[in-house]
Amino acid sequence: MGGGFTARALSDAGRDVLLIDYGNEDISSPGGTKVSGDQEIRLSESKWPIMSAFEVDGVIDRCYPPFGVGVGGSTNLYAAALQRFDSRDIDSDSDSPHSTGRWPISYGDLLPYYERAERMLHVCGTSDPLNTHAFNHISEPPPLGPCDADFLQFFQEKGMHPYRLHVGIRYRPGCDECLGRLCYKDCRADVRSVLAESQNKPTIMARSEALRLEATPDGVTRAIVRQGDKLITIQAKVFVLAAGAIHTPKLLLQSRNDHWPDGLANRSGLVGRNLMFHATQTFVLWPSKRLAGTGPRKSIAFTDFYEVDGQRYGSVQSTGFELGYGEFLMYLYRLFDHSATRRIRIVRPLLRVPALVTIKTLGRGTIFVCLIEDMPYPENRVVLDDNEADGVRVKYKIKDELRDRVTHFRQLLTKRLKGRRMVFLSQDVELNYGHPCGTCVMSNDPSTGVVNPD
Repeated sequence: MGGGFTARALSDAGRDVLLIDYGNEDISSPGGTKVSGDQEIRLSESKWPIMSAFEVDGVIDRCYPPFGVGVGGSTNLYAAALQRFDSRDIDSDSDSPHSTGRWPISYGDLLPYYERAERMLHVCGTSDPLNTHAFNHISEPPPLGPCDADFLQFFQEKGMHPYRLHVGIRYRPGCDECLGRLCYKDCRADVRSVLAESQNKPTIMARSEALRLEATPDGVTRAIVRQGDKLITIQAKVFVLAAGAIHTPKLLLQSRNDHWPDGLANRSGLVGRNLMFHATQTFVLWPSKRLAGTGPRKSIAFTDFYEVDGQRYGSVQSTGFELGYGEFLMYLYRLFDHSATRRIRIVRPLLRVPALVTIKTLGRGTIFVCLIEDMPYPENRVVLDDNEADGVRVKYKIKDELRDRVTHFRQLLTKRLKGRRMVFLSQDVELNYGHPCGTCVMSNDPSTGVVNPD
């Protein structure tokens, strides 16, 4: 998203822009050109094609990270929820001190850029009653269906402040919302569509990987790029690095030279450090009675638990998905596999019965998620690792304070939503690998940061 918006802004300003991307330039039409091989199939679906290593509390999980690839990056696959940071994330005052220290920019500095981005992504929704900033420029969302209207009323009755989630979805006729997958109807606003609406299109160099950046003490001079079997040297007046919170530090660390012995922009030693994720807590709610799950489903949010008694939790929002028989059975399997009775294997297949009875009795539930804010710690980081397919490894330790906040959030939510059927699908702390951030910290002081406010 960052790289695409930058390319659009520079193109609109009349600059000649070359956009170098690891994935495909175009998305294939459904049922279009058939490809073979796992990597090619994933690239055709705009999915990251190489496994990455996530070492959490000393245990390594090698998996395909939930990143998008190709022009538009993860916006090719995202669920289009476009919530701003809260001013409390950036500013600090006597009433609401920042939990990790004030940013070198203010929330007010970001406001004009937020509004431009929200217009370009055709954001719709309603204002958060707990946010004092105006959102008069965003579009009115389509009406809620019966099921979500019931939830909205229930949240209000419980003293919460729900509003319509801010999403970049145009809701054209026949819109499927396309959450977590490619959108072929041009309803969901992604960066590919943002670039397509530009008067001056950037030049795109697809299926290309930047291997390293060559730099003097004062700036980058060249990029060494691999495209197929060729190594290509790119020269430019300005280089913009926007490869995400995992692969941006990877490229900086790979770009060592005599001027930058520890990696480009790494005099502070902080490149790749302070890695954060969201600690996801998913839960299912059932409406007061059987109601049709029609209408937009990526639809409701509330921030009543964003900060409670000085502790940061997060925002709650619709996922857009329902819990049916298959999803509930997988949940029961996970519970069983982590229970003391897991060795009694004959029990596992029998879980189909309570899963079927529950869904037949209660109907389909609606899945919500709380995105609990993580905090930055230098030891949580991205490191180079030539033994991994992706050339990089995440090292992360779940802190006790995060576990405590997750536990407290569950208690707060359970108490507030008393009287309605609810089941938590999350077990313990679940890190959302698709939401990494923090690895190139901003500072006015080069000894305490990687990038400056500009």
